[in-house]
Amino acid sequence: MKFYGIIGVAIRLMESYLRNRYQRVIINAHNISNGYFSKWKKVQHGVPQVSVLGPLLFLIYINNLSKSVSDKSRPILFADDTSFIIANHDENEVKFKTKEIFNEINKWFHSNILMLNYDKTYFLQFLTKIDNELNIQISFGNRKIATAQSLKFLGLTIDTTLISKHNIGELTSELNKACYAIRLIKPFMSLDVLRSTYFLYAHSFISYGIIF
Repeated sequence: MKFYGIIGVAIRLMESYLRNRYQRVIINAHNISNGYFSKWKKVQHGVPQVSVLGPLLFLIYINNLSKSVSDKSRPILFADDTSFIIANHDENEVKFKTKEIFNEINKWFHSNILMLNYDKTYFLQFLTKIDNELNIQISFGNRKIATAQSLKFLGLTIDTTLISKHNIGELTSELNKACYAIRLIKPFMSLDVLRSTYFLYAHSFISYGIIF
């Protein structure tokens, strides 16, 4: 009976979290007299933003996205940043799989009452010096996604060769700041504090993404 009571409470709490939620749009909120407030509308889908439970429910909701195309690609999911890696020696097979996967993804989105953000979706080819870029137009309906020469992936800029000079430039800038900070506090701080400063502001930047 206690177990049943706990579940009952949990269900009621979840229900109050997801149902009877309203939202509206506010323009020029800092100026109340000249601000615009839309009418309150009931939230039919989704969860409240900036909540602790929201990200967890989102991960549960998209949990089977990768399974829908796992037999055709290698999915990589990190929160709401999702990538699908396609590898094949046959040029025609790459083109076919790419289009097939994109169609399957769009079908999954439609079935789960979601929409793909085409402005933030890109296709990037990895090439060697002897490879030629494949001419692939990826579309669904009348919407197309752009082919990128480089993109940001979890804080790293990756281009067609997997290595980007942009990362080296950013790393150099961060290390210059770290060196300046360490030189500035060196006369006043102990070796342990300097060591901690190095690991916080220098070593963490050097080691992040070092596999690339």
